[in-house]
Amino acid sequence: MTFALTMQIYSQNVSVNNTEISTSNENGTNVIILEDNSTENNSAENTKTEEKGANEQTIQLETFIPEELEGGNWVLTGVETKNYNLMNITKWNTNETGIRATCSWKDKIEIIHTVESGFKWQDPPKNMQPGAYLNLEAVYTNIDYSTTANINTGIKMFFGRAGSDFKNPESNAIEVLKLNKDNKQYANEVKKGFYYAPNMLFDATNMCQFIVDCYVGKDHYVTTYTYTYQK
Repeated sequence: MTFALTMQIYSQNVSVNNTEISTSNENGTNVIILEDNSTENNSAENTKTEEKGANEQTIQLETFIPEELEGGNWVLTGVETKNYNLMNITKWNTNETGIRATCSWKDKIEIIHTVESGFKWQDPPKNMQPGAYLNLEAVYTNIDYSTTANINTGIKMFFGRAGSDFKNPESNAIEVLKLNKDNKQYANEVKKGFYYAPNMLFDATNMCQFIVDCYVGKDHYVTTYTYTYQK
């Protein structure tokens, strides 16, 4: 059983690159999730069912043998955006020029630090022939980098299995582009990534995903383009 308690807070301690920082939010409301350990004592039948499903999925992945695709197309079938704020101090805003990320915090001696970045990229094609040689462009704009802390900010793009972890691409993922900035180098940059469209299936679903991950520190804004292979 899970309980949610809502509390009014005025400040919080946050660790960025192993350095404790404090953020202020006068009207902020945090929700704390308390896990009831009794949920671990579910019936043996439910546990067996979950284990069976996991084993069947593992067997399916292990027995899948990718083969080179002949003909057909990858067709764009869905687009989804979501933010994952692990530090919970970055505000993400979308506009006609792309994504704007503002990360600001106050340290122990009341100094305010700010990292504010702009991100923009080309949408991938709606249709791709397997193995086609293509390119996409990404744009990083430095708006404000007012800190001596080493906060990585940037954008990465890759093709991978549907449902894979955006933070840790799998070994068969196809990298399209990486653009990373830090406190030593954060000038504006336009970068083009060249790649071959996937010419093999990643698994038995006939699907793949193109991931665009914009990040500031441990906070991420992820756009996922889902493709389905059709003959």
